[in-house]
Amino acid sequence: MVRKEAVVASVAAAGLAVTARVVMGMLRRSHSNISDGIQVRLKLSAVDILRLTDNIIATSTSVHDAVAAVPLDQVTYENVIAPLANLEAEEFALVQSCVFPALVSTSKEVRDASSEAEKRIDAYNVKCSMREDVYRVVKAFADKKEPLSPQAQRFVDRVIRDYERLGLNLSPDIRRKVEFLKTTIGELCIEFQQNMNEENRRLSFSESELAGLPADFIKELTRDSDGKLEVNLKYPHYFPIMERCQVGSTRKAVAIAYDQRCMDENVTILEKVVAMRNAMAQLLGYRNHAEYAIAIRMAKSPLKVKTFLENISSKMSPLAKKELAKLQAMKREEEGDEPFGFHDLRYYIRKAEELEFKVDYETVKQYFPLNVVTAGLLQIYQDLLGLKFKEVVKPTVWHPEVQQYAVTDTETGERMGYFYLDLHPRDGKYTHACVCSLQPGCVQKDGTRQLPVAAMLANFTKPSAEKPSLLGHAEVETYFHEFGHVMHHICSRASFAKFSGLRVEEDFVEAPSQMLENWCLDGASLKIMSGHYKDSKQPLPQDICEALMKKKRAHAGLLTKRQLLFGLFDQTIHMRDKVDTAAILKDLTPKVMEGIPMLEGTNFSASFGHMAGGYDAAYYGYLWSEVFSADMFETKFKNNVLSKAAGREYRDKVLAPGATKDASVILKEFLGREPTQEAFLRSKGL
Repeated sequence: MVRKEAVVASVAAAGLAVTARVVMGMLRRSHSNISDGIQVRLKLSAVDILRLTDNIIATSTSVHDAVAAVPLDQVTYENVIAPLANLEAEEFALVQSCVFPALVSTSKEVRDASSEAEKRIDAYNVKCSMREDVYRVVKAFADKKEPLSPQAQRFVDRVIRDYERLGLNLSPDIRRKVEFLKTTIGELCIEFQQNMNEENRRLSFSESELAGLPADFIKELTRDSDGKLEVNLKYPHYFPIMERCQVGSTRKAVAIAYDQRCMDENVTILEKVVAMRNAMAQLLGYRNHAEYAIAIRMAKSPLKVKTFLENISSKMSPLAKKELAKLQAMKREEEGDEPFGFHDLRYYIRKAEELEFKVDYETVKQYFPLNVVTAGLLQIYQDLLGLKFKEVVKPTVWHPEVQQYAVTDTETGERMGYFYLDLHPRDGKYTHACVCSLQPGCVQKDGTRQLPVAAMLANFTKPSAEKPSLLGHAEVETYFHEFGHVMHHICSRASFAKFSGLRVEEDFVEAPSQMLENWCLDGASLKIMSGHYKDSKQPLPQDICEALMKKKRAHAGLLTKRQLLFGLFDQTIHMRDKVDTAAILKDLTPKVMEGIPMLEGTNFSASFGHMAGGYDAAYYGYLWSEVFSADMFETKFKNNVLSKAAGREYRDKVLAPGATKDASVILKEFLGREPTQEAFLRSKGL
């Protein structure tokens, strides 16, 4: 997942004025041991964050005031467009210095200050993006139709488009209403995410209620005042219980608690946000928020998305029904006539795969210690893309566990950028896996390149006294996928910050990383990323590699249906004026999941972070982009996943452009033709 971070304004986010230089100087004095070229500050105090936030807003305001003051008959690229482009390039990292700590800081005071900073920046962002005086000046320049480079023309077109999508070409009354709605939506989304980050519910079970869990897992649990074992709802506890606990009532209790997270606070927030999104879209001339949001993506229309999702669902139904019948039979044999529910899905899929493919997942994990996986993953990416990674010694980071790497081009020696790895859970940290853009790669006002900087956040099990952190195969896939986003950001060669790396259309952004998940299903790359934790020279045995490759299509029907449920729910709520999320889920779940009902008393939308993290009316993009990822892989890499020639072509034609071209153009240039669904359907066993 790509985390959508706040930026100061829809057209700009940076400072050219004296205030910005003062702020930068202050920060450099505070953090003198930073790596060369990195402007983002990672260890600010709560006071520093709020002070910097106010300075960012003041500086950006002065720049926009200067642009707005240009007489309409004197507009030029240099006095209108260049200041806005330079602005976005320079201040993006300062904004991230303020808003990123909400996801990673160990200090609640800092996290709260960061969330407050994001609220202030978002509120300013809305006001700034609604400035008719700036829009008028930019439009006057655009109307002159001066010859520009393709990227500069694209920048001007996007600035105009973004202004007009907020109604700046409409009446003042509409603009005021849009501004109010957009500000309120931003504040509510921050509150939604903050509630998720702070969630820390624990459940207690006896050892017999956790039967089936590995001894190492049980050993690491703490006991409550009654002597029972405590589990939380974060990934390192949730997934092992759902996959391995033999006690159905325990799985059900944990699943219900998981899908009840933040219900008391976030259901109300989400339903308010959905109503406001649709109200804003209608003010701007669209029928609903889905139509508004999808208009600037690859799909272009909700009808096309709906047709796509329903078409895939129809094709998957026979396969999903067959898979479900098999799992239901397994449950009857083990647990009697207890109805099959969502809490059974992961457990019986795991059992079925272990029986069919003769794979014990606990044994598989022993071959994937985190340090070995990391070393192998980095080697594969370096060889494939023609890069070199070097760990930074004594980096300035937000937590002692975080690692920093510098990236250079193998052939030229050019410094390409930096990335951070923050891989273990802790209280207050973002609870899923994502990549955050901390600094965009682009050309600065002096003609030099600003280096891109990215951070990958994950929640892999921490090492214990007896064993290192061991990853399940699915976690290896997650790692490989998220790191693909890191490389997309680092390898981008856009001239403008607006087009750097991950700022491609939202229904394409997952495709490059989804394609790279295939490396986790190939024997050659699996051996590079594996080594038994007791003897790292023993890679994953060939029979297990083959079993994991065969497993790729196992239960593809049900797992795809689960993605379809999320995508259809997202589309449904964003096509209505008012929603009852629980009622929609209760109706939609059994229809999509071939009769499996929603767990009673739950509402997973309360912790569906995508709805507050920039994926609203966009969740369909995971499956949409998977179609393209399958086509890219089968066309270029199927016969040799370690092909350096194909890897370099992928870097140059897919990653390097960033958002300088439409995704449809990028795909056609890489494939040499229009993409098709055939490879995707074959990958699902159809």
